[in-house]
Parts: sequence; structure tokens; C-alpha cells
Amino acid sequence: MSLQSMCSILIALASACPALGQANFSFRNFGIGLNAPVFDSQGVPLAGTNYLAELWGAAAPDSLKPLVLLENGGARLIKPFWTDGYVIPTGDSALVVPDVPGYGWAWLQMRAWDAKLGPTYEEAEARGLGSYGESPLFYTKGGYAQDQFPEPGPLIGLQSFRLRPGSAVLMRSISRQGDQVVIEWNPGFKRYQLQQTSLLVDPWEDMGQPTTALAITNPIMGGARFYRVVGLSE
Repeated sequence: MSLQSMCSILIALASACPALGQANFSFRNFGIGLNAPVFDSQGVPLAGTNYLAELWGAAAPDSLKPLVLLENGGARLIKPFWTDGYVIPTGDSALVVPDVPGYGWAWLQMRAWDAKLGPTYEEAEARGLGSYGESPLFYTKGGYAQDQFPEPGPLIGLQSFRLRPGSAVLMRSISRQGDQVVIEWNPGFKRYQLQQTSLLVDPWEDMGQPTTALAITNPIMGGARFYRVVGLSE
């Protein structure tokens, strides 16, 4: 076999198994020496598939990224909650930190959000409606996948945290009546701010002043519009 062919095989193997020599962790927030439930902004433990969580990490605290599975082609692992603020313990696979070697130390952070805001933490954060949060950063030692008996490192140092107060309002209906649009939403806040945009990538614009009403009628003008209602606690 030529040297060039051998190098090609080694490169292919390295690409197919990118995580074998990296530090790995078990994504659980309860265990021996670990008890870090997650709460909403009112202190109620998160539970059920309405909330999601993910583990982020890196060698440096200012370069965190979503950790990926050792198996399944390096996919992200996003978990729902089980009960009393703990993520579901089943389906637990090793999550690797790409820039930290086996048995190395890594900066980690658990992140959680309301699933209604999007399937990923980034989407929930970008909406700017609260109901997402992060644990304090912590520095801990990982496992090593190439060990004879590989065991992912536990999240020793993880602390409980709360989500930011939410301002997302659940819409009840949007309907057209002649040349007007009627928007209705569910209660839950002291006041509400209706906003619109012509493109979801553009900034949202306030429509009028905040109101205590649970419905508003607005003239239809121009092209298509997207609407949302932001809840205000004051």
C-alpha cells in the first residue's frame, strides 16, 4: 500500500470517528454528589415536554457550543424534563467536548427553555421573550471514550437555576373581518404590547401603546404582516 493511500485511510477514519479521544460527559442533573433541579421564573420545578434542556461546553468559558453525542454521527442531544426539575435520565449517551482531550477538564453550562419558543436554545434566546435560562458556568473533569470501561464524567459542579421571566403570550385567534384583522390572546399579564413585522428576520415594531385588553382590531394595510403580543408584568 502506498503512503498516499495509507494517509487517505487514516484521514477517513479520523473523520468518521472524530470524538474517540475527547472528554465526554453524562447529561444528568441528579446523581451521586449532584442535585441541580431547574425551575421556572416563579420557582416551580420544570416538568414534562413543555421544557427542553441541553448541555454546552468548551475548553474556554467564552467559546461554549452545544455538546454532541459520541454516537449517532455527532448529533446534538436535547432532552425534555422528567419531574421536579430533572431531565429525563433515559437514553443517556456520552456527550463530547470537541476541543478537550479524554479525562480533560472543561467549562460546562446547562441551558433550558420553554419549548413553545423553538426547538433549540438559540431560537428561544433570539425571540427575546424570556422563558429561557442558563446555569452558572462550572469547570469539571470528563471521562474518556477510549478507556477499557468508558464512563462519561458526571456534571459535578452544576448548580440549580431559574428561567428568565417569560413575556410570551399565547394567541387565541387571528381572523380577518373585511379590511381589518382581529387578534385575540389569552390573559396572564398586566398589560400587552402588540407588535408586527413584514419579515421574521426584521425587527419587531410596536403597534400603538400597551393595553390591558385581550383583543385588538387593526386595519389591514400593505402586504403580508406577522403579529405577536408581548406580555408586560408592569
